[in-house]
Amino acid sequence: MELIGKKSFRSIFRITRGTERRKNSLLKKAAVLESNIEKEMDFIIPKSSSKNDLMKYFSILGIKPTSDKVKIRKAYINKAKVYHPDISSEINSERMMKELNEAYASLTGKDIKISITADEKRSVFEIERLSLDLYVKLRNSDYEKMLGMARQGITRPELIAIVNDFCDWNKRFVKVETAITGKLDKRLKALEKHKEKCKKFVDTLDSSDAMEISEINKCITAINNSLREGYTFRSYADIAFSNARERIVPIEREQKEKLRRNLG
Repeated sequence: MELIGKKSFRSIFRITRGTERRKNSLLKKAAVLESNIEKEMDFIIPKSSSKNDLMKYFSILGIKPTSDKVKIRKAYINKAKVYHPDISSEINSERMMKELNEAYASLTGKDIKISITADEKRSVFEIERLSLDLYVKLRNSDYEKMLGMARQGITRPELIAIVNDFCDWNKRFVKVETAITGKLDKRLKALEKHKEKCKKFVDTLDSSDAMEISEINKCITAINNSLREGYTFRSYADIAFSNARERIVPIEREQKEKLRRNLG
């Protein structure tokens, strides 16, 4: 039998430790990025108490929000196998089982699809309202700047250029969109890139790294869920932005005509 020399053993040990560190680093970074996306969405629209309850119940069951009652039941059964007082050795098994029963009863005792639809409508409404509020503030600020420049004894062509720039409502609204969802877009891209890093890491592993492969694959699944939730929220923002633009266009068109008439 050929023995592994000390040098070779140390090399294998270093590789194993390196793999473990890389795995832990990827998992930690994924958790931070996912949390950042959740915080950004909550910053744009703070969760209502009813939505917080739903999120709490899904968290207890260890699954992402879904209207699929089969998935909810499966998650409940899996958790019950761990925490049911008759079979569990966990100290907090009774409390956990009580929370599981409450979560399961709450999520299966109502139409989650209706709750999710209501949340979509609320999200679109809130983002649209936020967009219009920011737009008005930015427009008022731009208007004051325009008046300030007009009082500086500029030429007529310069005045016309300033007025035309002020009337470019689309450029102003793009700033509003960036202010609301700019950070969320960056965080979603960052999580997408991190998912690719996780996939490439898995490709470097072999069958002897079964545990690491399993953990990273679970991480990738969690990332996909976060991305799905983030992009769904982003789609609500797109609808809200479109609605806000439709309300802004006729008002800005009328204001533009008034300014041009005043210029003669």
